[in-house]
Amino acid sequence: MLPNFRISEEGSVSDRFRKKGIDTFHDAVRYIHSLPYGRNRSPEKPFTIILEGKGTCSTKHACLKLLAEENNINSIEFNMSIYAMDGINTPGIVPVLERYNLKYIMEAHIYLSYAGERFDYTQPGVNDKLWENAILIEISLDSDQIGNWKNAFHKSVLVDWIKRDKIKYTLDEIWKIREECIETLG
Repeated sequence: MLPNFRISEEGSVSDRFRKKGIDTFHDAVRYIHSLPYGRNRSPEKPFTIILEGKGTCSTKHACLKLLAEENNINSIEFNMSIYAMDGINTPGIVPVLERYNLKYIMEAHIYLSYAGERFDYTQPGVNDKLWENAILIEISLDSDQIGNWKNAFHKSVLVDWIKRDKIKYTLDEIWKIREECIETLG
């Protein structure tokens, strides 16, 4: 379980939670977890999920990481994995994978870690972490590495995968297939 604390410090994220009447970290986690999945207009400002009422794995977890940091809790890690997204860990994408004759597609996922355990608050009401068994790469991030940095890293991994496995698609085509997979989940 993630540590709980009272939101007491000043900061852009802490202030926005307090304005919503949320005064503990666990209440903030529940609030973020309840928000629907959706891309944000300004992902480089993770607190925008509070204003927009939706978020992605990146913005939801970056917002919680920033909240912890603003309150001097630095033991919560902000991580990204590249995993093999397939029909087992993400059943909704099976039609897309079949259409393009792919067994899986390499996807980036962001989450929090604490005391050796991963925490994923991306989808409302979903607590399983089926993607964990398919992790190929896992790295720690700073909360400002979402957006352009994350996409650049993800694309570099896709380029290596395309070359290594002799995938018949270009990077742009794979990225479009990935977007199609994500649309089916939204």
